[in-house]
Amino acid sequence: MSMDIMKFDKEHDLLIVPDVHGRTFWREPVMGGDYAHVVFLGDYTDPYPREGIDRDTSVEMFREIVEFAEEHQEKVTLLLGNHDMHYVSETFDNMARGSRYSMWSRRPVSTLYKTHQHLFCLAFEADYEGTHCLLTHAGVTSGWLESHEQLVGAPTAANINALMESEEGLRALADVGWERGGWAPAGGPMWADYTEVAASEPLPGVFQIFGHTQSKHREPIVRPHLACVDCHRTFMLSELVELSKRWD
Repeated sequence: MSMDIMKFDKEHDLLIVPDVHGRTFWREPVMGGDYAHVVFLGDYTDPYPREGIDRDTSVEMFREIVEFAEEHQEKVTLLLGNHDMHYVSETFDNMARGSRYSMWSRRPVSTLYKTHQHLFCLAFEADYEGTHCLLTHAGVTSGWLESHEQLVGAPTAANINALMESEEGLRALADVGWERGGWAPAGGPMWADYTEVAASEPLPGVFQIFGHTQSKHREPIVRPHLACVDCHRTFMLSELVELSKRWD
């Protein structure tokens, strides 16, 4: 997958799909929407029991997303979330297994990932009319970057994606901060809570977009330097950038 920074504007916009967890909200905007590219922010399976979605349905939904991405590779990027990584990486699973993990789901999910590995990554960079955007599953905190300065370097999509290539990188991705019940000084881009990212020193010149922390009112939390969008609906990049500028 190319690590080039893609450029977007109102005429050629980016569609962003937050945590799916077996839900169907993504179908209409993705299948019939007008966009130049679409990025899924991860967490495709492990549905919430209270939402009445069974594990079989969530795995089939993941399969449907993967098949769509395979057929439209130039227009689709699939990021991995913590609920994907514990099926993908044994190292991550041993260190930071998430809730709602299913032994039944492990085989079909890991098989889908391995068969279509070229479709997946951890981070995506975009430029929207001069605003530099970094998309990850849970957000990147300055504390996590400081903890892994030699390993990660600058917070670019290429550097974050490269963490998948080593055991040391996978261990860094498995960092869970105390806000999510872990012991790391700060959660990594798979596990950081919104409160960690919001309290963190903003990344210079970067507008972060991430999911992972569900919005209680199903509305995005947008600030000048970030947008947390786990709201059971999709967003256009232009919408989020324009909302961020209202804080200037």
